Amino acid sequence: MRSVLRTWLVGVACAVSMVLVGCGKPSTCNVSPVEIEELREDVAVVQKNLATARERSDNLAKELATKQADLDSKKGKPDELRARLEAMRKGSGRNEKAKALDTKAAPKAATPTTSKPAATTPPKPAATTPPKPAAPTPAKPDSTKKE
Repeated sequence: MRSVLRTWLVGVACAVSMVLVGCGKPSTCNVSPVEIEELREDVAVVQKNLATARERSDNLAKELATKQADLDSKKGKPDELRARLEAMRKGSGRNEKAKALDTKAAPKAATPTTSKPAATTPPKPAATTPPKPAAPTPAKPDSTKKE
């Protein structure tokens, strides 16, 4: 019986001490209402930016999925893509360049070259500007006239 009574007394003492310690006067907040409003505005701006970033992320994910699907569809068709590339090269004049590169790889037969000098035109003289005329000098007063 003593142990039960002692247990109850210890429990009551703990409960009373917790209530007294936990019920102290709250500390004062030293933040002005202006600062609180500024922080609320900042939070609103950050939330808008977050929504914009999420939307952009979703758009980029969709674009990536589209491009990935396009790439996957083209992976199985290298011959068709090569044919399209050759067709484009023919239209742009690159085909001749590609063939020229292929022939450079093959051994060349000796081709005679002519030692004719290329026709040259004489260089044009540098453009010159005519000299500026001397500044007019003021007329001398006529000493023969009388006023």
